[in-house]
Parts: sequence; structure tokens; C-alpha cells
Amino acid sequence: MAKDGGGSPDVIPVAPSSEIHPRGLLEALSYIDQNFANELGGCLIKARFLTTKQRLEFMEVGFRSSFVSGLVSATLTPVAIGVIEQYIPMFGDANPTLFDTCSAFLLALGFSLGYALFIAKGAMSYIGEYTRAMVLNLLGGMIFGAIAKAIIAFIAFHFIYFKLFSDKMLLWAVAKLYYAKVSQSTVANIYYWLQGFKGVFLTSAYFVVVTTLIFIIIPLIAMFFAWRRNIKLIAAGVVDVDTSNI
Repeated sequence: MAKDGGGSPDVIPVAPSSEIHPRGLLEALSYIDQNFANELGGCLIKARFLTTKQRLEFMEVGFRSSFVSGLVSATLTPVAIGVIEQYIPMFGDANPTLFDTCSAFLLALGFSLGYALFIAKGAMSYIGEYTRAMVLNLLGGMIFGAIAKAIIAFIAFHFIYFKLFSDKMLLWAVAKLYYAKVSQSTVANIYYWLQGFKGVFLTSAYFVVVTTLIFIIIPLIAMFFAWRRNIKLIAAGVVDVDTSNI
């Protein structure tokens, strides 16, 4: 710890001035940004000041953010894959253009990628023990939520493919249409469309797994760059923090 000429320290270890209880992702990132600025200004706050309850709250926020956004993207994935494989006309044309394909990918990826970049911004806002503990708990919850979402979506899409879209169920469905006086040609077209479209769910299952890995990797890469930045700042003497946990 640096001292001035009178022998008193110019950087004093302090505890956070008020209790931190994040209720949402934006609030959690605001707390991280605020304390990141404090640490850059010289405030040394030990990680133990972040209580177990607060750590769980950061994990809960990370879990809810990634789980909910992931479920939204997973629900839209079969639609996006259906457009790309020419089963769903996105803008009225069954043959997708490059614009249609890009729009379909944005439909499936945009929401999750936006969340991942948002969390990545928070993952870079640490330099001392206190903010590092916040970021690690937020990312821990995010990773757990993303993995849980991927498992649920993977199982659900396989269930749809093997059970709901099985030959027995499809024949039962088109039989109901036939007995409802729907024309035979229409019934046949619906049956063949469903037979082809059901493969979209298998593709979607593995697509969700890949996009989940991307969702997890983006904030981790951001945290790695923050770690490299912190090493340079500390070596240059810009900040004075305990480097044992950086």
C-alpha cells in the first residue's frame, strides 16, 4: 500500500457503503460498473464483503437472464431453420434470398447474442477482488442457465421429432383432416410437408447446442481480455490492488 510523506496511507481499504441486492441484469451490471470505478479510483474492497446472499443474487440474475433469453431463441430456432431449408416462406417466397437467410439467422441468434454482448460488457468491468467476485458469480449463473436451457431444448426437440412427429401421430392427424372433409390433395400436401419439416427439429437441437457454446464463450473471452488489461494497468502503476486473485 502506497504512503505519502506524512506516513498515512493514500489508499484505504473500505467496505461498500450500502447493501447490494441486484434484481435484474441491468441493475447487476450497474453495481459492477460503479464498484469498478471505485476500484480504479483506489478503493480496496475485499471479496469477503460480498456476502453469500449477494453472491447467490448475482448468480440468480445471471441464471434468469441466460435461461429466459435462451428459451426465447430456442423457440424461434425451428422457424429460422424452416426458412433456411425452404419449408417456411419468411417474406412470402419459399426460396429464401440471402437477405431472408440472414434475417432467419438473426431471428434465431439475435436475442441471445445481444444478451451475451451485454453480459460481456459487465465481464470486463472488474479489476479488484470485489468486482471480480461479482462478475464470477454473475457468469456462473449465466453458464448454468445456458446449459440448463440447452438440455431442455435438446430433449424437447428430440421428443417432438420422435414422438409428436412420428409416422403414427402424423397419420392420425391427417386422418382427422380427411374425416373433416378436407380435400384429399390438401391432406396429402400437409402430410408430406410435415414429414419433411420434422427434420428441422433435429437440426434445431444441435443448432441450440452450438449457439449455447457461443453464448457462453463470448463473456469468457471478454473476461480474459479484462484480465490482460488489468495486468498491464497494475504493471504500469495506474492502479494499486491486490494482484493475488487477479
